[in-house]
Amino acid sequence: MQNQHLIIPVNGPLNFKECLWFLDRGYDDCLIRIYDDHFRKALIVENEKIILDVFGDTEGLKVTIAGKVLEEETIVYIKQYLVEWFDLENNLENYYAIVSSSGKLNYMSTAFYGLRLIGIPDLFEAIVWCIIGQQINLTFAYKIKRRLVEEYGRCVVYQGDTYYVFPSPQDFIAVNPQDLLKIQLSKSKANYIIEVAKAFLEGRISKKIVAGLPSFELKQQLLMSVKGIGLWTANYVLMKCLRVHNSIPYGDAGLLNALVKFHIIEDKKDLVGTKQFFRQFKDWESYIVFYLWHSLSKDAKINSAHHEK
Repeated sequence: MQNQHLIIPVNGPLNFKECLWFLDRGYDDCLIRIYDDHFRKALIVENEKIILDVFGDTEGLKVTIAGKVLEEETIVYIKQYLVEWFDLENNLENYYAIVSSSGKLNYMSTAFYGLRLIGIPDLFEAIVWCIIGQQINLTFAYKIKRRLVEEYGRCVVYQGDTYYVFPSPQDFIAVNPQDLLKIQLSKSKANYIIEVAKAFLEGRISKKIVAGLPSFELKQQLLMSVKGIGLWTANYVLMKCLRVHNSIPYGDAGLLNALVKFHIIEDKKDLVGTKQFFRQFKDWESYIVFYLWHSLSKDAKINSAHHEK
């Protein structure tokens, strides 16, 4: 069957190569396969198994749906999924206008020009990823994630290769926390994942419910009412999944390291100084966090001299 092609426009600049670099970073992400000029990902929408090849240029994303023509409703879902994932509706020129006038961060408007805040569109996946990554390094976190996905997720086989889809809350209906210990999750993390799955299944939490709450504080409170979701996790998923741009994961080790390294604060315990720093970037706080994380990457294209000013 003939492939189907989609074009998803972007509002403002898009540097797809930089986004692709972030998606790779040398980690073993079982949910995406990176090539030189695109990536491949599986989705399952209403039991429809789909393989996407996603390319990009300055105009937006170019998507090839392998071997099938989908119903319009499914096409709308895919487009919205990718718009949310790559934050395509935000015009970053407004962000760059702010950071270019900030002495210590002005490098961001050139070195990372067009880098979108790569999110996690699925709320359950975002929360579970946070739980997996607590107090372990990223390399080990990705290993645990792969084991979880291969054991409990679904998959799509295409051209002899297997592409995995992150498990849904329904996939944990019959799972006992003890079952999760075999993939090297701690007992507490295993319990948390099952509790979070139950919260979704019982209708206590969902992306729609959280997004519909009228304030940042209420969104935080609802998330934190579920056992296993603390303040850092709540702030992280509000930033990466719900796109709440004033959500800052205070206390994050990477963020604190960046703030100290780039001489924004001198002491990691300086919460007052950190909050004062973020006030000048109203409505773009999450992008500052994301770009600071990106700046710490060993291959980040930053000359340290930019930070000595």
